[in-house]
Amino acid sequence: MKFIYPVRGKKFLYLFTDIILIAIAFLASYFIRFYPETRHYLHLIDLEYFFVLVSSFIISFYLLQIYRIMWAYSNINDIYKLITANLFGFLLYSFLIFFARLEYSRIIVILSFLFISISTILYRILIRDYVLKKNLTSGKYEKINKEKNDYRRRKILIIGAGEAGRTFLSEYIKMGMAKSIVGFIDDDKYKVGKIFNGKMIYATSKDVNAVINKYNINEILIAMPSASSATINKIVSLIKRYNHAIPIKILPSVSELFKDQPLTTSVRDISIADLIGRDEFRIDECKIKEKFKEKTILITGAGGSIGSEICKQILKFDVNKIVAIGRGENSIYQLIKTMNEFTEFLSPKIEIVYKIIDIKDYELLEMAFSKYNPDIVFHTAAHKHVPLMEFNEVEAIQNNIGGTLNVLKCSSKFKVDEFVLISTDKAVHPVNIMGATKRLTEIITDYYNRNKSLKTSIVRFGNVLGSRGSVIPLFREQIEKGGPVTVTHPDITRYFMSIPEASLLVINAAAYSNKGEYFILDMGNQYKVLDIARRLIELYGYKPDEDIKITFTGLRPGEKMYEELSYKSENLKSTDNDKIFKLNNPDNFIDQSLIEKFLHKELPIINSLDSKEIRIILKELIPEYNYADLLPHEEAHSRMVI
Repeated sequence: MKFIYPVRGKKFLYLFTDIILIAIAFLASYFIRFYPETRHYLHLIDLEYFFVLVSSFIISFYLLQIYRIMWAYSNINDIYKLITANLFGFLLYSFLIFFARLEYSRIIVILSFLFISISTILYRILIRDYVLKKNLTSGKYEKINKEKNDYRRRKILIIGAGEAGRTFLSEYIKMGMAKSIVGFIDDDKYKVGKIFNGKMIYATSKDVNAVINKYNINEILIAMPSASSATINKIVSLIKRYNHAIPIKILPSVSELFKDQPLTTSVRDISIADLIGRDEFRIDECKIKEKFKEKTILITGAGGSIGSEICKQILKFDVNKIVAIGRGENSIYQLIKTMNEFTEFLSPKIEIVYKIIDIKDYELLEMAFSKYNPDIVFHTAAHKHVPLMEFNEVEAIQNNIGGTLNVLKCSSKFKVDEFVLISTDKAVHPVNIMGATKRLTEIITDYYNRNKSLKTSIVRFGNVLGSRGSVIPLFREQIEKGGPVTVTHPDITRYFMSIPEASLLVINAAAYSNKGEYFILDMGNQYKVLDIARRLIELYGYKPDEDIKITFTGLRPGEKMYEELSYKSENLKSTDNDKIFKLNNPDNFIDQSLIEKFLHKELPIINSLDSKEIRIILKELIPEYNYADLLPHEEAHSRMVI
């Protein structure tokens, strides 16, 4: 631990304020000790004695790094640290006056310590509250300000009388919105009937509806960041059974929360991801920080679901700079808004560069790599919509394969430490253009690892809940319109994982990489898409097949009944994270001459080939690619049911 660090700017103001407060505490102690004849003893005030007092406490604050703490966003642990610093200062002060053989009054020593402790703690707490209220009134948190304006109409019941519930209530109290919190529900029966931060814990979750009806609750907040999807499911089912229309909000899982960010800014509407994708998982933070600390990270497809989440989550691991590359100006604009919310609470600030670049444009990519010299590249950019890509083969190949090739070339040319490819379960035994292109990107990435001295890793996983183009946003849109909800087949199944979980595990897998590994994320069970549709309808407070109809449209072009994460010949090997597996023998052997022929001869002229020729070329490179006969043009597009 380094004890020596500079004190500048606001830190100097804290230092100056502490010296003033110590002086006042010193004089106040003398006043009380000799009152009412204080003025007759003014000659006893010893500047040498005062210097020892100031030095003791400032040295203590300095050694315990009190001036490094951002007191505007402090928490109880910071207060404990300040109390410790005051105690250490008192001990140092007592030792020095004894060692220097100075005459002293025990009453003055004790009073000085008490006054200094109270004042140095109190003014920091006042600063924290002032900054929070200033932020709220300045429009910094528009969502919270809007809630504050109509809080009198809200009657919130918090489920979970733990640390998260307490913190949420405390933040509401500071905002002057305490009256909108009616009380708590908690499944710990020993808490029931107790007062928690001034609010009653009424009952366990089995009696939640009785509490809702008795106190006219019009909003539920589930403040249980560590709760599994099974627990959330149970609570939501209990509520929705009798109170269909009541809105339910939730705090994100622990992995999504950011240190020092107010919980009130993290509250969101409950989603299907909370009902099926909140099972507990862990990440190897030490390994990740060791890999990414002070590195420049470049992320392609940064405006997409996974890319944007990697941008956000990588902030936690002390990186030096993030270069976010995307081709859609609106998606990058939304990313900037999201990142600004999270970087506001970071110290020190992390530099983030946003670039509008299509990965098919090699020259622009090369300029970005040359200027920012990234250490690690996460390549998430890809076309992923299966039916659309089935009839846009050229664009799928130019973007997914040609774009990946451009990123690989730049990574090799500018000697990045590692290239991480995000792949998909659709690359295993592909039956569609999208899956085939992703399988070929795996093969080409491995080719660069073997032949171009580029350290690569490939992370393969299934569907993520709520990603753009996925089934969840479509179902939401259909439900909000009153139905029907369209499912392609009653028995079709898919893997599902929440976006934050997938992104964090991708980052963790990259931290485990040595060179050329394939990683598979444990996606858990496959879910019937029909069951997902039913749960989502119920989440909206409707009854499936009664209030909202479900219709079956038939499998779309290129769609499989189920997905796979690995080939049978690929043996899975465990890692230090039980959610991440490594392939012992990835099934990616292909004649090098075929790859080079494709890269140098066939890829440059791909736009001149027809659909059949393109599929034949892909089949030659990927023998397991099993494409169906092409439908006549009109019939094919008539089956493009979204």
